[in-house]
Amino acid sequence: MNINLTDVHDAIIAALKDRFLKVTVDSYNPTQHLSSLAPACLLDIEELPKSPDVGDGRYPVQARFSIHCVLGMEVENLQIELREFAVAVSQFVYENGIWISGSVLEKPLDIEAYPGNFRKDTRHGFDSFVVSWSQKLYLGASTWQPDNVRDGIRVATNANDENDLSEYREI
Repeated sequence: MNINLTDVHDAIIAALKDRFLKVTVDSYNPTQHLSSLAPACLLDIEELPKSPDVGDGRYPVQARFSIHCVLGMEVENLQIELREFAVAVSQFVYENGIWISGSVLEKPLDIEAYPGNFRKDTRHGFDSFVVSWSQKLYLGASTWQPDNVRDGIRVATNANDENDLSEYREI
């Protein structure tokens, strides 16, 4: 399977939209007026350091993702509700973090939640908590090709050449 970063990003966004139906789910854009989006889950890709090569031609990265969980100032008990929101997102990432099937990514690691950078900007009508995790991705197409798979069941007694089908009989 051949994936790129956009495929993973879009799969995470789709999964968040399916789970958090009453929340704005989008890519993080620091220039947006975030109070108008609240409540929101805003996905950010923070870094993409290369991981050790697995030898199959794909480009391995240890991606660092963050979801900015944003609530408006009108929410009662904002600080506890913000933390509850972040815990719900953290649990979702932990339980559903294989966004694309096909051995193209590994389970999320180092999931954590912490106050967002907006904390000093609560006068602008919102506050946030950030859920962050690390996840290994295998980007691009694999150059590895499996050997031909033989179908059926065959039996041989003391075969001299495992590739000589005449030494085997089908069951």
